[in-house]
Amino acid sequence: MSRYLLGFDIGGTFTDFVLVESLSGNIWFHKCLTTPTDPADGALNGIKTILKKGEIKLEEISLAIHGTTLAANALIEQRGAKTGLLTTKGFRDILQMGKEQRYDIYDLFLKFPDPLVPRRWRRGISERIDSKGKIIEPLNLKELRKEIKFLIEEGVESLAVSFLHSYVNPSNERQVASLIEDEFPFLSLSMSNEVVAEIREYERTVTTCANAYIKPLMQKYISAIQNSLINGGFKGRFYLMKSSGGTVSPNVAKRLPIQLLESGPAAGAMAAAYYGKLMGRKNLISFDMGGTTAKACLIDDGVPTVKMVQEAARKHLYKKGSGILIKTPTIDLIEIGAGGGSIAKVSDLGLMNVGPESASADPGPACYKLGGDQPTVTDANLLLGYLNPDYFLGGKIKLDLTAASKAISKIAEPLKLSLTDAAWGIHSIVNENMVAATRIHIVERGKDPRRHSLVAFGGAGPAHACRVGRILGVPEVVLPYAAGITSAFGFLIAPIAFDFSQSYPIVLDKLDWNQLNKIYEKMEENGKQQLSDAGVDKNEMIFIRSADMRLLGQFHEIHLPIPNGILGPDNLDNIKSKFVEEYRRLYSHIFEGNPIMALTWRLRVESPKPEINLSKRKTAFNVSKIEINQVIKGTRKAFFPEIQGFAEVKVYDRYLLTPSSIIEGPAIFEERESTAVIAPGDKAIVDNNLNLIVSINAKNVA
Repeated sequence: MSRYLLGFDIGGTFTDFVLVESLSGNIWFHKCLTTPTDPADGALNGIKTILKKGEIKLEEISLAIHGTTLAANALIEQRGAKTGLLTTKGFRDILQMGKEQRYDIYDLFLKFPDPLVPRRWRRGISERIDSKGKIIEPLNLKELRKEIKFLIEEGVESLAVSFLHSYVNPSNERQVASLIEDEFPFLSLSMSNEVVAEIREYERTVTTCANAYIKPLMQKYISAIQNSLINGGFKGRFYLMKSSGGTVSPNVAKRLPIQLLESGPAAGAMAAAYYGKLMGRKNLISFDMGGTTAKACLIDDGVPTVKMVQEAARKHLYKKGSGILIKTPTIDLIEIGAGGGSIAKVSDLGLMNVGPESASADPGPACYKLGGDQPTVTDANLLLGYLNPDYFLGGKIKLDLTAASKAISKIAEPLKLSLTDAAWGIHSIVNENMVAATRIHIVERGKDPRRHSLVAFGGAGPAHACRVGRILGVPEVVLPYAAGITSAFGFLIAPIAFDFSQSYPIVLDKLDWNQLNKIYEKMEENGKQQLSDAGVDKNEMIFIRSADMRLLGQFHEIHLPIPNGILGPDNLDNIKSKFVEEYRRLYSHIFEGNPIMALTWRLRVESPKPEINLSKRKTAFNVSKIEINQVIKGTRKAFFPEIQGFAEVKVYDRYLLTPSSIIEGPAIFEERESTAVIAPGDKAIVDNNLNLIVSINAKNVA
């Protein structure tokens, strides 16, 4: 196998590519606008471009890993397949009943996302299994055939099957699968016991429906990427990034596409943790700002935090509970409607607002001259002097200052502001929006952002990161080399991973340890098989156990690690003490003596994380050190409130910086995929991996 690795990430505005020679750490980058009408076509053209840059043939690539927002966008835009639901008779309204909770008790006009399956296509089937797995009523096959034929006549393409208590006993669901395979093989099928074998009927059903809803679209898309790679001569392994920070084969991704909802953002958090490891920093905040959204993630003790439930297609971006609940392991990200394409508006109250609406790639910010005319964050940054109009995407897009000024005037004129003040207002508001959401996200997890370093990347991230970091109170901001394509790089250092779960609700004091050991034994066997199929040596497999627990009678669970090996009564006190410790950390106080209940037992199996030696990467000059004045591209006027106006600021060529270079702010650093801005009073140093580490002057807040 060759040593070349390829990662490509399709985002809402840009598609990013990274090509790495694993032995030397040499990297080639490419970034282009996403083609919304056919994302795969734009990605394949980008692959050809980056291979040409490296003078490498596709057959030399040993590993290609891909992440996409297609699955998430299909849910948000409601453009999935016509989907039907087969469920236990009497339970077809679970999608609308939900959890019977209001996410805003004071909103009289509360709205939830429309169910992915209309009521007419939700059909109840006579069958019943109790909570212990005992079959009370056998599956009525005659009725099943009748309902499937009705759905086919209605034009349904994809079926979700979610029977009551099938997480304990999936036999009735498997009968449905067998019948469909024999009699209706053209139907796409998703069964809840495969998608999420866990307790809680609503979450299990809605997740299965979401999987069925996007499955035909994702199967077609993944097959198109696969076929194009193979036709181009690709002979290596092709994987896709999961929301939980691991990679899976195309076959698994086609069967369970719901696991890919946050694949791109998850890779960014993985990359941030990787850079933290290289620098010897374990407590980080990952900050990824692209063209459409910004994402933040807490990295605690070197590992991105993971949650078991995520929300998609929220009706209100900042209101938890207003979206579709998807029960699948996901790196715990907060997504903020703040990106380079975020649109600024003046509200009816005469206030300036920014986002969450975005100009995206089509039509894009006004300064792109691609049809957009609304004022965006990118337009504001251009007026403030932060962006080089002739070097955006390395000069591939020429930014139009006149068009940006005309767009920003839509904010300036009604508010009676100068263009500069309006632009700074947009820049400041989007920073405050990101800080507010990030601070809440971190504090809710019992952590203090002031004790973390901020790792910032994405096309727009480095232009905002130091200002965001200063407001958050972090001591330093880390700007990786080639920050604009960091998420794509994250694909290449992610392990192959599979996540398994099995609900077994029980009070810990009454736990049947033999049954629990059998649950883990079965999950581990499945994990070993899937990793073996992916080519992972059995001696290198990593097993990570965990469980969801709560105080008896409470509603929300805490996610806790569980020891490997054979478990027994000797482990009970240790598991209880870990629960008490984590509960106190999150909520300060625990009611002593309350029984502890476990609901779901989990296992993650993964390969070793790939290692890429970035310290051996070649810089643009084959020397260990060059004079700092050799890397200055020139100067331009940029706005900084600390000096109450514009100043002539030095612009540095990011690619020419070598380790130990020290730069005092204000300064601007340009690379093809992003631009970094540091304010007066801040100081940047280049480390051995060519990262910019910016020390934040805490007194210099503006």
